Amino acid sequence: MLLLRNLLAQRVARSAVAYRAVILVVGLFACSGAASDSVTPSGNAPATITITPNTPAIPLGSQLALQAQVHDAGGQLVAGATIFWSSSDTGVVAVSSTGVVTGKNVGIAQVAASAGGQSAIVAVAVVPVAVASVAVLPSTATLSVGGTVVLQAVASDAEGHPISGRPVVWASSAPQVATIDTSGTVTAVSAGTATVTGTSGGKTASATITVTVVPIASVAVVPGSAALTVGQAASFSAVATDANGNILAGRQTAWSSANAAVATVSSLGLVTAVAAGTTTIRATAGGQSGIAQVVVTAVTPPPPTAVASVVVNPATTSLTIGGTATLSASVRDASGATLTGRTVTWSTSASQIATVSSSGVITAIAAGTATIAAASEGKSGTATVTVQSRTPAPAPVASIQVSPATLSLQRNQTGTLTAHVFDASGNELSGRTIAWSSSDDSKISVTPTGASTTLVAHNHNGTVTITATSEGITRTANITVTN
Repeated sequence: MLLLRNLLAQRVARSAVAYRAVILVVGLFACSGAASDSVTPSGNAPATITITPNTPAIPLGSQLALQAQVHDAGGQLVAGATIFWSSSDTGVVAVSSTGVVTGKNVGIAQVAASAGGQSAIVAVAVVPVAVASVAVLPSTATLSVGGTVVLQAVASDAEGHPISGRPVVWASSAPQVATIDTSGTVTAVSAGTATVTGTSGGKTASATITVTVVPIASVAVVPGSAALTVGQAASFSAVATDANGNILAGRQTAWSSANAAVATVSSLGLVTAVAAGTTTIRATAGGQSGIAQVVVTAVTPPPPTAVASVVVNPATTSLTIGGTATLSASVRDASGATLTGRTVTWSTSASQIATVSSSGVITAIAAGTATIAAASEGKSGTATVTVQSRTPAPAPVASIQVSPATLSLQRNQTGTLTAHVFDASGNELSGRTIAWSSSDDSKISVTPTGASTTLVAHNHNGTVTITATSEGITRTANITVTN
C-alpha cells in the first residue's frame, strides 16, 4: 500500500500543473463535472481546497466518497462553498456531483475538486478485485491411461462473486501419474493418484486425479503368419485391445518362440529365421496372448558356374634332380573370372622324370622333360617341367692367405691387404666372398668385403689385428699405427 501511495503521489506531482489549468476552465464554465447546490453565506473567498482521502484506491466496480473542504486565506473553513467535481479519465474513474467516485476500469485517473477559482487534485487508483478463494472444477476425476480431462479454476471475491480473466498457475504433485498443461488439460500417464493444484491471486485449490489401467481383453499378432527363408528376418507387432475392441497403446509386451532352433524373436518382435521348419511366435501382454505361425524354408543354392578353363602357373619350370617346386592352378569361368572352391586333380606325363602331388608340388626324378596337368570339372591346363642333372658342388674353402701378413702405417695413412682362398688340394678358388674386420676400428678401419680391403689408419697409435673370413675359414694380419 505504501508503494501504491508513493506511485500516486509521483503521478499527481507530474501532472498537477497541467490539470489545474483544465480545472480552472471547469470552475469557470462548469462543463466537465458536477457541482453542489449550496451557497456561500459567509462571503469569504476560497483560498485552498483539501480532498480526503488524498491517495484513494478502490477495487474495480466499487465506490468511494471523497470529501472536499474549502478554506479562506485565513485558514478558516468556508461553509457552504459550491464545489465542482471532475475526472481526468471517466473511462477509469467516474465522479458524481457529491464527490462519489466509481471504479470503471483498472488504472489511475485524477479527480479534481474546484471552488471559487481554486482546485485540488487526487489520483484515484482502480485496482483489480482481490481473489478471496479459488475452486477447481471438477474436484475429482478418474481417467484411464492416455485419457484427458480439462480442469477449470474459478476465482471468487470476498462476497463469493466469480472473478474472470485472472491467470492460473497449474501444477501436478505426481507428473509420472498425471500431467497438466497451462490450459488446465490433465493427461493420464500411469496408474496412481495425483493432486492437481490451481493457483490464482495467491489462493490455491486442488483436484484429485485417479488414473486406472484399462485391462487387456485380447492380443493379436500382426501379421498372423509369415514364410521366411533361412537368414531372413521379419518384424511383428502386438495389438492389445480392451473389451470394447479399443486399441490400448503403450502396453509392455513379452515375445517368445516355440522353437528357437527354427526362428528366434527379439524383445521388439523382430523374428529371424534360423533353420527349416515351423514355429509359433507368441506375444503376451496383460495376461493375454496372441500367436503367429512362421514357416522357414532352406535356401536353395544357385547352380555352380561351369568351369571354362584351367591355367597352371608357372607355365614352365626348370629343376635339377631332387629339386622341388610348387605349381598353382587357376580355375576360371567363361568370362575369365576366377572360381573358388573347385576340386583340382594333378597328373604327370612322365613320373620317371617328375612327379606331382595332390597339392601341385613337383619333384624332379631324372633328367628330361615332363608335362604336368591340372584338371577340374572336365577342363585342364598344363605346365612343362625340365629336369637337369645336378651340377657338382663347388669345392669348399680350406685355407686363406693374407698379404702382406704385417704392415706398418702412419697416422691417417692408407694401405691395402689382399686375400687368396684355396681348396684342400691347394688350388686357388675364385668368386668366393671374403669378409674383412678390424679388432679396433678407432685405430684402423677396413672395407667390409672383397678380395682386397683398404686400410685407413686413424689418429691412434697401436697394433690392430685385421681378419679375413670366407666360408668359416679365417686368416689375420697385424697392422701397426705409428706417428
